[in-house]
Amino acid sequence: MTYKSIRFLILGFLVFILNFSGYAQPQSPNDQEVNRLNTLLRKHARNTDSLTFYANELLKYSKQNNIKFWEHSAYIELGNSERISGNIKASNDYYHSALRIATSIPNVKAQYRVMNNIALNHKRLKRNDSAYYYFKKLNDYHTGQLEILPASMAKMNIGLTFLQYQELDSAEYYLNKSHKGFEEINNIRYVAQNLNLLGELQLQKGAYEKALEYADSSLKKASENNLEFLLPTNYFLLSRIYSNMGNDEKAKEYSDLAISARPKEMDFSESRIDYLNEGIRINKAKAYESHLIKVEESNQFFKSNLFIAVILILLLISIVYVFFKKHKVIKNEFKDIQLKLDATSNSKPKDKLEDEKVIHLKSKATINSAKILYVKSDGHYVEYYLDARKNPEVDRNTMIDVEKTLPTQSFVRIHKSYIVNINRIKIINSNKVMLDTGEWINLSRVYKQALKDILIKE
Repeated sequence: MTYKSIRFLILGFLVFILNFSGYAQPQSPNDQEVNRLNTLLRKHARNTDSLTFYANELLKYSKQNNIKFWEHSAYIELGNSERISGNIKASNDYYHSALRIATSIPNVKAQYRVMNNIALNHKRLKRNDSAYYYFKKLNDYHTGQLEILPASMAKMNIGLTFLQYQELDSAEYYLNKSHKGFEEINNIRYVAQNLNLLGELQLQKGAYEKALEYADSSLKKASENNLEFLLPTNYFLLSRIYSNMGNDEKAKEYSDLAISARPKEMDFSESRIDYLNEGIRINKAKAYESHLIKVEESNQFFKSNLFIAVILILLLISIVYVFFKKHKVIKNEFKDIQLKLDATSNSKPKDKLEDEKVIHLKSKATINSAKILYVKSDGHYVEYYLDARKNPEVDRNTMIDVEKTLPTQSFVRIHKSYIVNINRIKIINSNKVMLDTGEWINLSRVYKQALKDILIKE
């Protein structure tokens, strides 16, 4: 399958982890309690229990004294703690809280630095659409600020995202851009990583000579600059290149080097990048090692059960064919919906306000429809989720009656339990939509046509 064909991709090099402590000046530089807590946070940055404790202390103190910047920093530290513990969804919840505060302060630089962490978390969750959305915003921002290093990192991450999608031409475009940026500032570490990714890309394209050239260059820079974490990755890349070129002797030589260079114990304390990538490299090493030493015992099955084997193979081919045909139809269908959404967004005058209507609830509360992100059904009640509000407005009502009260040109039901404001939708895939807040809402195929129809009208 297409997705399994990329199982040997180097999924590492998520290189854009930044520490937010000290990125902006605190609002109370002489506050001894804030300084004390930040000193403790830096001291215990790798101890999740201590990090969570002191971050909560900072959050509590900041809220009591209405110090928004340090409240924002506390949420980031809580997000970092959850990320280190592997609780990526919880980590992103904290990062989104930090992003909302950074937006309200406002602090543009802090906003984009939080987006970096959110993008990397989406990458770890394999939410590539969301990761691409944030990486693209990061690239545009840092390029506009003439900040070469972070802009190049964002481009490399975009290239890696396209590489995972097997969109090789787009991947090559962004990886060449990031390589040029790293070369410009002479950052050897990222140059070597970027060369490795370019080698992987050329291997996927079947351009083995080019792949070999990139892999050799990456290995040379890694060796000359003591970048030991890159050695196993490059050895395995070279092994696979030579294997595809039919040079089994060289393939075996580099495979043995990769196995011997693989770290016996994982130590994440020295590098945050290694922390994100080492597990992936180790798993790839084990898989490839197992592949090399496997004994061909399965041949006996085909000798004694040739007829059954042929039937199974034909059945498998049929299943794969049906799967890809269906997948292609679904992919094109939702690509068309996404294009309609983008066209709708681009065609709207920037100075035109969203259609507004005052909604009168049974609870006697009133809501401006333009502030509604989405409506969720909860039994005999509905919950109105509003922009810039943490808790929803709850009302006793049915989704059918709610639909009648909302402007039809701006709201559409996409699931038996959800109505969304189409002006807030950023990404659409096969079973979910993402709002501009980063929240994902379930999309039912039953209601998909209604979404298409309203976009066409727009």
